[in-house]
Amino acid sequence: MSFWTYWRNRLGLHESRCTFCLRPFQIQNLPPASAFLSDTQLCSHCLPHFAPCTAPRCQRCGLPMPKSDVTHTVCGQCLTHDPPWEAHAFWGRYEGALRQALLRLKFDGELSLAPFLAACLLQAANCLPGPDALLAIPQHPEHLQRRGYNQAHELAKQLHTLTGLPLQPNLLKKIRHVPAQASLNASKRLHNVEGSFAAATKVRGMRLWLLDDVMTTGSTLLAACRCLRQAGAVGVSVLFVARTPRYA
Repeated sequence: MSFWTYWRNRLGLHESRCTFCLRPFQIQNLPPASAFLSDTQLCSHCLPHFAPCTAPRCQRCGLPMPKSDVTHTVCGQCLTHDPPWEAHAFWGRYEGALRQALLRLKFDGELSLAPFLAACLLQAANCLPGPDALLAIPQHPEHLQRRGYNQAHELAKQLHTLTGLPLQPNLLKKIRHVPAQASLNASKRLHNVEGSFAAATKVRGMRLWLLDDVMTTGSTLLAACRCLRQAGAVGVSVLFVARTPRYA
């Protein structure tokens, strides 16, 4: 045994490790939960915690709806103000392990989670019309400089790698620096992002996938989507990893 082989074995560099908890595991011993999840780098302990959302939801914005309310397929907000996007898709509810993974990606810089989360996005996107290009919700340059990366763009880059779809981040820019959405209620969030985006003229005639990590009230996606449609995009589908319950 060579010196390098000895130390690779001692350090566990030949082991497969779970993307989420980093435990070593044997891929062939995973339970067959689903064709997609069984192929991901998740151990048998973490696998069940990343199952897709199958609960009733609003068909326009994905808002979780009570199981007892089987007669309504669109929430009251969307009935009153229909969103400007053509379609939407997401993987799961913003809770549990999926919430932890997204927080680690966004605030802890664990970009190693981006490929797995992008694979979840790809599975969710099966219901969307095919795009000419994809892009992520942009950050204002000051925000981007402070954080060092845009978690939504990291997801878009990985989805580009998985699909080969053109990634065109310059189609949309954040032109106004605004307070963080997390500190605001639903009504203030919508006002907060008005006029924050500018779209490139080349979006005219394009069909796009617009990506984000989480949809809470939808204010940011609404503002960005309206901007793209006003610039001439013929269709915009929004794609995000997780959806929160109703937000006050």
